[in-house]
Amino acid sequence: MSLAVGTNSWASVAEGDAYLTDRIDAEAWFALSDSSATPGERTKATLLVSAYFWLSGSPQLSIPSSSSAANVKNAQIEAAWFLQEYYEDLKDRRAALASGMSILRISRRTEHLSMKNLGIPNHILGMLSDYQIDNTTALRRGQYEE
Repeated sequence: MSLAVGTNSWASVAEGDAYLTDRIDAEAWFALSDSSATPGERTKATLLVSAYFWLSGSPQLSIPSSSSAANVKNAQIEAAWFLQEYYEDLKDRRAALASGMSILRISRRTEHLSMKNLGIPNHILGMLSDYQIDNTTALRRGQYEE
């Protein structure tokens, strides 16, 4: 499946290029090809599509697939860039959690692993604040007060 704005992406590759032109440390994005015939290859298009499904599949968000809002496009592009830079780290940490590890030590650095820390980064969620789903769980008043 190739990138199709309105179907599996909010932003086009050209919009991604324009946005990331002024992004610090985004040179790796510009080393990628726009798209490829090889399934699963890391390209600008596959990163944008992956970011689309990551954001649209989040239980924290409700974004229409036809959205053309600038903040949605920018958040998708930021998420695509994030996946470009950190996908392998996320994958390794998810595998560690799945195997039962909760602490990762590298040299003198210790990291406490949790699925919460492997979600959509806060700076991207902040860009999508208009689309966040409120917690619909409520406590009955007085029921759990001491």
